[in-house]
Amino acid sequence: MPEGTVVVNLPFPVSTNALFSNGRSGGQRSPRDAEWHQEAGYALMVQRPKRTKGPVILSCLVQEGRDGRKRDITNLIKGPEDLLVEHGIIEADDHTIVREVKLKWSKEVEGIQIRIMPAGEVA
Repeated sequence: MPEGTVVVNLPFPVSTNALFSNGRSGGQRSPRDAEWHQEAGYALMVQRPKRTKGPVILSCLVQEGRDGRKRDITNLIKGPEDLLVEHGIIEADDHTIVREVKLKWSKEVEGIQIRIMPAGEVA
């Protein structure tokens, strides 16, 4: 594992399609997302991950086969990414900080495991 890598384990995330009550970003957080956000925030605080300064690469393993539903893996990163910003684990989730995102299904994790690796200087 590269030096400076931080690993966090969070509950299975809510799909981007269900983050907001009105179905659009900028609206009120849905009850399902509010519950996930509280549970995931607590899990993050218990793990006490180091804060990472500067550009990062996020490498995520997402629990596969959780309930047999077909899912779009790219819809599962927005909530966890926002949570990392809110808790100050990463500085932001824009292109100057999050330089790369890797997503992979895995039967070896429960929920979502995120590796936060320094990406070096932005060119």
